[in-house]
Amino acid sequence: MKKWLAVALCLSAATLLAGIPKPGAQKEVLAAQQAFADAVLKRDKAALERLLADDLIYVHSNSRLETKGEILEVISSGSTLYESIEFQEVTARQFDGIVVTTQKATIRTKQTGVANLFVTMVWVRQKGRWQLASRQASRLP
Repeated sequence: MKKWLAVALCLSAATLLAGIPKPGAQKEVLAAQQAFADAVLKRDKAALERLLADDLIYVHSNSRLETKGEILEVISSGSTLYESIEFQEVTARQFDGIVVTTQKATIRTKQTGVANLFVTMVWVRQKGRWQLASRQASRLP
């Protein structure tokens, strides 16, 4: 009985702690997320190449889905000009080699003005760095 209780307590603790990012991972992912925002604003295609996973799924708040290639084209061509990207209320949860961030974001583009969004980003550790594998945005009321 005591053995089963100990096993149950260990499993419960492991489950509860699974979502808490290791301090180093959280710091690295939040830095990568800021580097992503900076690269978008500067239209830095080389930085985006490093930060975006090859199989990226990027979903805009209007449900438009783009791949890594499409995002790189849109940003580097200037067809959408980002003027500012600000994240607020950022949270991060880690699951092995994956960190999921959620946040409110205020994004301003020259073409569409200001958008207030809720954004979920999935970061994976590959190629020796954190890369954005998935992003989903929804408009806030």
